[in-house]
Amino acid sequence: MPRQIVAVVPGFGVRLRELREQRGLSLRQLGRQVHCSHGYLWDLEAGGKRPSASVAALLDAALGADGQLSAMVSEVSADSGEQTADVGDTDGKAARGLEFAPDWRHGVEAAAELWQADMQRRDLLVGATFSAAAFVTPALRWLTSRLDEEPVGRGERVVGEPDVEAVRQITSVYRALDNRYGGGHVRDRVVRFLDTEVAGLLRGRYDARTGAALLSAAAEVTQLAGWASYDVGRNGLAQRYLVHALRLAAAAGDRALGAEILAAMSHQAAYLGASSEAVDLARAAGRTAAEAGATAIQAESAVLEAQGHAIGGDEAACAAALDRAERAFDRADRTSAPQWIGYFDEAYLSAKFGHCFAALGRGDLATRFAVRSLQMDGHAYARGRQFNLALLAVAHLHSGDPEQAGTVGRQAVEAATGLRSRRAHDYLADLARRLAPYGDVTAVREFTERVRPVLQTA
Repeated sequence: MPRQIVAVVPGFGVRLRELREQRGLSLRQLGRQVHCSHGYLWDLEAGGKRPSASVAALLDAALGADGQLSAMVSEVSADSGEQTADVGDTDGKAARGLEFAPDWRHGVEAAAELWQADMQRRDLLVGATFSAAAFVTPALRWLTSRLDEEPVGRGERVVGEPDVEAVRQITSVYRALDNRYGGGHVRDRVVRFLDTEVAGLLRGRYDARTGAALLSAAAEVTQLAGWASYDVGRNGLAQRYLVHALRLAAAAGDRALGAEILAAMSHQAAYLGASSEAVDLARAAGRTAAEAGATAIQAESAVLEAQGHAIGGDEAACAAALDRAERAFDRADRTSAPQWIGYFDEAYLSAKFGHCFAALGRGDLATRFAVRSLQMDGHAYARGRQFNLALLAVAHLHSGDPEQAGTVGRQAVEAATGLRSRRAHDYLADLARRLAPYGDVTAVREFTERVRPVLQTA
């Protein structure tokens, strides 16, 4: 069955709020009538989510709107050429797109072509589109494909353990810069490193043991390139990097890293509103993490599954996944976890809990966890701190306190200084939309004055 992409006429949320208020209904009352959470309806009114055609029809019926809302929503197939086309391949040698290569050698060449295209012909990559459904086949191939032959390189350049360690160390430096300053500060540097250094190593001479370690290191830095691309809003390109990273991890036999890459896919899908795909990818990550004995990644996968359920308005499934996440986190020995999951601590887990409860409209719980999320290293994870401040502001608003939301919102604006992150910008823009109806509140007015130039110049 073709996957549908929703197109919504601007002003849908405003009209929904007008119709609801004309009927004298609260968000909770309307939610009970249409079988949606009041948090989901809040996001529809704020413009943070797009309704399906069926939800729009239910809202029309509940509000007696005579099809007004349905007329503002249309669905088109995600299987059209625009949604699934490979990256601007005008001469057959650009990035191959989203396929999971049949063997490790083809996987290496496909990844290297993406890196080269990104460096040399990035104008062809600007239009790369994102489709959450395009993650499904690579994830399925990861779960079901047989093991590759041993990765033995037969090139001229001799590659050894010091080369692999250098790749890991440089990746670690770039990851720290990404966490502190945002993807815009590191993305191009990471891609250049892949194209000019890592590609040459992968085409070198090495035995099976070194080859597995090298492919794992290459998968790790490719994932970072995808994450940084996602952070700057180049979502179609980010998706391609994550798929290639997953293929390289498969070639390396690195199950733990593969689970982490699947978790990143779930994260991106949830951020872009693809609830069912976010849940499926998180479950695939959790299954892989369990097989690898990576309990910390199991906890991460469970909380990402919860977030997928939350944005879909399924409170019961969200609660069950959160419970699994908390229990797995308590069991995890994070001292032995890979260094690339060092960000996953109690503050990060609390932030994810907060996002879930905010999506469900539970302002009290969202506030509690958002406050806990700020007990973090705000210097090393400056971007994450900005995200968590924006979350806390939204949580205060859900709790009916626009004054406090505006106050914390100003802190989120200040925390965005120096960040080059589209997500940081988007969190501020979303908060500004949510606070717009409260312009008569002093703190909200001050937030609006502070955030306006940031949004205009971002």
